[in-house]
Amino acid sequence: MTSSTLTPPRSTTAVQRAVVDAADALFTEHGIGPVSVHDIARRAGVDDTVVTDAYPTRHDLVVAVLQRWHATWTAALERIAAESTDARDEVLGVFGYLEECFAAEDWRGCAFINHHAELGRQDDVVAELSREHFRRVEQHLTQVCARAGMPAHVARSILLLVEGARVDSAVQRSAQPARTARLAAAMLMSVYEAEPTS
Repeated sequence: MTSSTLTPPRSTTAVQRAVVDAADALFTEHGIGPVSVHDIARRAGVDDTVVTDAYPTRHDLVVAVLQRWHATWTAALERIAAESTDARDEVLGVFGYLEECFAAEDWRGCAFINHHAELGRQDDVVAELSREHFRRVEQHLTQVCARAGMPAHVARSILLLVEGARVDSAVQRSAQPARTARLAAAMLMSVYEAEPTS
């Protein structure tokens, strides 16, 4: 059984990763409700019992998918930070990453937003994992904004641009929302002049 936190197990097998990949793809394409264990097993190329041995319930699979998404986001934010020489460029880099995501043929929206919309009112775990993911992204953006000499409320505004772009891209099936949100973030940051260097 998976842990009901955003932290995935320390080690996973190739089969577990294949099962979670398959569940993620099917949940994205069809929603959680219509997808059966057999559908996931067939997509992963394994027997049904392999899926249920690794993830006894569909809820365990939903949690594993959200953990995977959070880990991917965390790795992307770390990569953007490593590649950026300026905090403001780091903020804009987040929208560059979003544009890459949105341009992918299999993009159908953010799993946290989609799964919360489908299950969040009935499933406290999914709701809390979604809230925790947004909190952690906001904490990261707050730290970046602080390094850029901008107040915390700017980070909250940028988070809204990130999440709004994720929703709009899924509806429009377009990468344009990332570019629009990036421009809005740049305009917002321009209100706060960079600290003069000594």
